[in-house]
Amino acid sequence: MDLYIGNLSYLTTEAELRDLFAPFGPAVPPHLVLDAAGISRGYALVPFDDPAAADAAVLALNGSLLHGRVIIVRPAAPGE
Repeated sequence: MDLYIGNLSYLTTEAELRDLFAPFGPAVPPHLVLDAAGISRGYALVPFDDPAAADAAVLALNGSLLHGRVIIVRPAAPGE
């Protein structure tokens, strides 16, 4: 199951996302989506093998602050 992480600051790094989600299960590398110029598009996908851990991450992190922005954490839609 992948989680969609939205409303990210352009300063957010994959390492920060990995640290943020580490308490919810094994550190699976997040994928920070970049444009053709290598600039963040403001969202990321974080894969989880355990659906229960993904649900716990959504409950704990959706609406939390990261770099002064309220982030969106939800299950990714198919093809997202």
